[in-house]
Amino acid sequence: MPQKYKVFLDNYWILFTDSRSFSNAKAQEISLNDHSEIADLNALFALLTQKGTLVIYSQTPLETMRSFFKYFKFVRTAGALVKQTDTDAYLWMQRFGHLDLPKGKIEKGESELQAAFREVEEETGVTGELNFERFLGQTYHVYEMKGKSYLKENHWFALNYNGDTTLSPQTEEGIDSVFWLDESTWKARLEECYEGLKELLQSTC
Repeated sequence: MPQKYKVFLDNYWILFTDSRSFSNAKAQEISLNDHSEIADLNALFALLTQKGTLVIYSQTPLETMRSFFKYFKFVRTAGALVKQTDTDAYLWMQRFGHLDLPKGKIEKGESELQAAFREVEEETGVTGELNFERFLGQTYHVYEMKGKSYLKENHWFALNYNGDTTLSPQTEEGIDSVFWLDESTWKARLEECYEGLKELLQSTC
């Protein structure tokens, strides 16, 4: 199976892949030798502004991606699309001006799934029973915080929920509100999501 790792910066992206079957008229193919080393987010933004979205082919795309971003701090998070069992209600939030799902950093000793369960509970205030349904996939994006550049790997799950539907946003995490949306509504609002999450949900749900 072809390996693909797409890293987003706002509306730009870089795809690292071992498959030549990928094609996109907007993407330009480059090699790792085509540019100087990417030391921080400003250098990456300059490269993308100059060349647009990019494709880098490699027999080991994951290792190539990590080499490309070797000067960025690597962060792993986990989150979930949560659905009430037997109802058409999904758990969403408004955070930093975007429609978003609960997610957060994986703590030491936690599995990705354990972190997703904990983050859902902490960020939304649900107190009922969460159950694993399926793994949705991973997304990647880069960002800057306090002068440091980060590469974030997000692990996403689909979970089912039974219990009290009362919600309470974790405002100290930048969450303005949490709410339930039916499937047709959140699918119609995917343009309000970050690009990586939007693309993941469009391909898996």
